[in-house]
Amino acid sequence: MCTLGIDVSKNKIDLCLLTAGPGGKKKHKVLTNEPAVARKVVDWLNAQKCVPESVTVVLEATGIYHENLAYGLHEAGVSVCMANPCRVREFAHGMDILNKNDAVDAFVLACYGELKSPAVWVPPSPEVRKLRALLRQRDALREDVQRTVNRLEKANSTSTPQEVIRSLERMKSWLNEELARIEKLITDHT
Repeated sequence: MCTLGIDVSKNKIDLCLLTAGPGGKKKHKVLTNEPAVARKVVDWLNAQKCVPESVTVVLEATGIYHENLAYGLHEAGVSVCMANPCRVREFAHGMDILNKNDAVDAFVLACYGELKSPAVWVPPSPEVRKLRALLRQRDALREDVQRTVNRLEKANSTSTPQEVIRSLERMKSWLNEELARIEKLITDHT
């Protein structure tokens, strides 16, 4: 059995593979975080003689940058565990690992998975994923509408050219239409 800790960031992922526990062999790899990164991780695991079905991957569930990787690994038959960042940090302190960088974080995640055996992540259904995406889009549109309203108020309070004011009014109108469309999709979804 192999345990793989993965530190995920926007542009790259740092891997640390433990093949014989925390005191055994470890291998590091850095990959670009791109839509097909899960396939590259599985290929690398195979090259390390770790069958995907016998691997446990531990990631921290922070932000959105881990999502493609987590779903891709799950679909490839890899057990994925989402670790609580606070618990992992406490675990690292308990191991007297105080420095923090991506390679160290990946190692700590691998050790955490090896020693703590976190629960395997069960991805949400496609319906739940769709609803979450719609809710995120709705929230972003609400912010965009408010930002445009604020800009329009400022433009109307100054000597802003009418062309700019009309542009802002068109933007506000379109954003409100799009917001209404997304809200209808949310209502119809539930």
